[in-house]
Amino acid sequence: MSQNGGTRIRVILRWIQIKDNKEAMWDDEGEFRFRSKVTTGDVVKELEFPEQGYWAISDHPRRNKVDKIDKELFDGEVGDTMVVELFGVELDQMSANDELEDYRREYTGDPSTWVGRHQPTDEGSDDPENMSDWRVCYDIEVV
Repeated sequence: MSQNGGTRIRVILRWIQIKDNKEAMWDDEGEFRFRSKVTTGDVVKELEFPEQGYWAISDHPRRNKVDKIDKELFDGEVGDTMVVELFGVELDQMSANDELEDYRREYTGDPSTWVGRHQPTDEGSDDPENMSDWRVCYDIEVV
């Protein structure tokens, strides 16, 4: 608990994995940028990453993961709800950018029940962190 009576938590992005790089078969890598939005009560924290440029990511199983990102998406007091949203875009120079499927997960109730690692396959085949064209993993911690 914080001094004001709310629970203080951190949301830390651990890794991103691309399942479809949105490029033609002969183009091995896509150029990706990401955005996060964490909302709790009247507080909204948004970030874009990487801070500069883009990440070149393949959809080849050996080269499709950006590991050890360890990016803090949120650190602060929460009430009884929190929404974590992640957005990805594959940048194109000759055509419109390709949007990845949006990630959105709402947490409600006691924040201590949100704590832990949220990753693909920890909740079965309909896991929200396992989207059609990408996968995400993040931790929620009580500070």
